[in-house]
Amino acid sequence: MNNAESANERSTGRRAQPTDYYIDVEGVGRFRMARRTMRDEFQIGAEYSRLTEGVDTPTAWLAQMSTIMATLKVLSVTVPQNWDIEALDPLDDQSYASMLAVYRELRVKEDSFRSVKTVQAGREAASSNDPVLVQTEVSAPAE
Repeated sequence: MNNAESANERSTGRRAQPTDYYIDVEGVGRFRMARRTMRDEFQIGAEYSRLTEGVDTPTAWLAQMSTIMATLKVLSVTVPQNWDIEALDPLDDQSYASMLAVYRELRVKEDSFRSVKTVQAGREAASSNDPVLVQTEVSAPAE
């Protein structure tokens, strides 16, 4: 076990950096996250493309969930021992609730690194260009 891991967390393979930070997500656990860089943004975009399999116009649900999953996969340095984002049960509403909870905490922490003016401008731009950035609740698709 290296210093990036403890009995309650495991490494994702991403190298720990001094700029990393922790988020604690109630009911899920503690995550060590990398501070987002431009390179990370490109990697998130590439992972998003893999998850959507290059679909030109994914549904709002697919776009949202792929963005969340890609972001968490790229930025996670250590995760709780029992967290495997790719193995979450897609038929269990708790899987989506957990992903969304982790993503929300990540975004709150990322926003704390930026000035209030920058955060507000980003939210205004996002709300005017993308109607589904993060839903309050995620429901399973109708069968």
